[in-house]
Amino acid sequence: MTQADSGVLATTQTALPGAEAGMAEATVSEMAHRIAELQAQLRLERLKLEGIEEISRALGSEHNIERILEIVMERTTELLDAERSTLFVVDEQSRTLWSRATQGGDVEVLEVPLGHGIAGWVAEHGRSVNVKDAYKDPRFDGSQDQKTGYRTRSMVCAPLRDSQQKLIGVIEVLNKRDGYFTPADEDLLAAIASQAAISIQNATLYVDIVGKNIDLLETSMRLEARTAEIELLFRVERAAATATTLPSALAALVDETLAEFPCGAAAVWLVDEARDAVLPAHASACDAAMLDGSDGSLGQEVASRVLASGECLRLPPRTAADGELAERIAAEPRWKVDHLVAVPIVHKDRRLGALILVNRAAGHRGFDDQDVRILQLITARFGLTVAIAHAQDEEHKAERLATIGQMLSSVLHDMKTPLTIIGGYARLMARTDEADKREAQREHIRRQIQQLKDMTVELLAFARGETEVLLRKVFVRDFLEDVRSQLAEEFADSGVELVVEAAYGGAVRMDETKMRRVIYNLARNGREAMAATGGTFSIRVEGDDTQVVFHFSDTGPGLPDAIRGRLFEPFATWGKKHGTGLGLAIVKKIVDEHRGTISVDSEPGRGTTFSITIPSAD
Repeated sequence: MTQADSGVLATTQTALPGAEAGMAEATVSEMAHRIAELQAQLRLERLKLEGIEEISRALGSEHNIERILEIVMERTTELLDAERSTLFVVDEQSRTLWSRATQGGDVEVLEVPLGHGIAGWVAEHGRSVNVKDAYKDPRFDGSQDQKTGYRTRSMVCAPLRDSQQKLIGVIEVLNKRDGYFTPADEDLLAAIASQAAISIQNATLYVDIVGKNIDLLETSMRLEARTAEIELLFRVERAAATATTLPSALAALVDETLAEFPCGAAAVWLVDEARDAVLPAHASACDAAMLDGSDGSLGQEVASRVLASGECLRLPPRTAADGELAERIAAEPRWKVDHLVAVPIVHKDRRLGALILVNRAAGHRGFDDQDVRILQLITARFGLTVAIAHAQDEEHKAERLATIGQMLSSVLHDMKTPLTIIGGYARLMARTDEADKREAQREHIRRQIQQLKDMTVELLAFARGETEVLLRKVFVRDFLEDVRSQLAEEFADSGVELVVEAAYGGAVRMDETKMRRVIYNLARNGREAMAATGGTFSIRVEGDDTQVVFHFSDTGPGLPDAIRGRLFEPFATWGKKHGTGLGLAIVKKIVDEHRGTISVDSEPGRGTTFSITIPSAD
């Protein structure tokens, strides 16, 4: 009470009679007491307001949901002058309440079914509850008190709703220290619950967003790593696909591997089944001698171990066997190995070799599981490359054998003419005693034997891969005269007239032996076509300074339509009981080797003409 108030009271007491003065004094005392109560209530409300403001500030700045719950329960217990508080959250999937934070005593985590106990009833009905005596309320479940020894007296519960008015939890406050919880306490708890619910919702959203951002970042990092792997595999695939030989493919693949894994040395060792050994196929980088077999047996020993086990090998060691190898490497002064990885090269469960990398570049760690996984992807392409190369080698061998077989058939086919000529001149030699004639006939036989030898040499050259023609300057008239004399014996007594005409007297660049085979094949075909009817087979040559054209004509029945589309294909034959179908295929091949062309003109009943054009001599 102020000094002015005391003065007013004294003056009033002096001015009033005794009875009235006593009444006035009592009224003033009541007013003073009321003022004190209001002031105390104001201070309490101010403290509550400050508490709510503190909760609001904390909830607005905090994103950790556990810290939010801790702040809410601590301040709630303090503001409601209670012994303890518990916040439950709703688990919709299991339809239960779980305690997330407790303040005012150690309470174990609680699980309350919806509708069970007072907190469960509030969660199910969404309404606040203020209970003065918990044990007199039929909704109360005292099992927790029995378990902990705690005694619940009064309690107030309020639901927590998010911004969409969806129930997300319950706040339960126990045991008012001085009396019972009032309606004002209920209102205060409702205000706290409202702010807490929104903060919990925001924190949950924040955590979800952060979690999604983390997931997105991890996904992005995995995508970048996967993209880098795909780009590496694309480079490896391109390097292998653009190489034309196995050595160049291995070199390109090793270069791409070293670009991704810079190392002191890299090598590829492959299984040589013919030698039953593991041999170096390629080595790169500055310390390649460590692995290429020229500096001890490190590369061979590592490759042999990997091929024997079929497993990757790494140093520093990962297994007891690797440790033994590490000790041997450390004891060898020539080998300075800090890191090593060897990956088997496998294709369809077939072990073909090993890729070895040694001493990763400075600033890098050794080879980890991720590196080995990527190297296994790379060596898968190594395996495919080696397998394709082996398959191609086998295919080339098979093709060469098949072609040699065809070539042998063609040579045997073409040997018929020289052998026929040799037989004819041998018979003539047997019929004459004149030395000059016998010498001339012996010369003809010698030349045909030389023709047979040339054919044999040609076959052997082809088997060795030597298929080029031997071009030299040949005078047409001399060449045709020699051909006429050779064919004369074959056409004798055949009923077919041989006519040879040289309308061009210059020279031509050609392989004389092979062109004889062309003429013999065409002449034999023409003679056999007219064997039943007789006729004329003519050879005529004309030309100029740029090209020479050989015309081979017969007066036989002509070519059937069924054979014209595949006339020059191997084994295409018609009208011959023992024909091989190789004659015209051989002719076409020889003409192509001379960079010439061949054409055919044939009409039924009017014969056939083959025309061959080749460049004349320079």
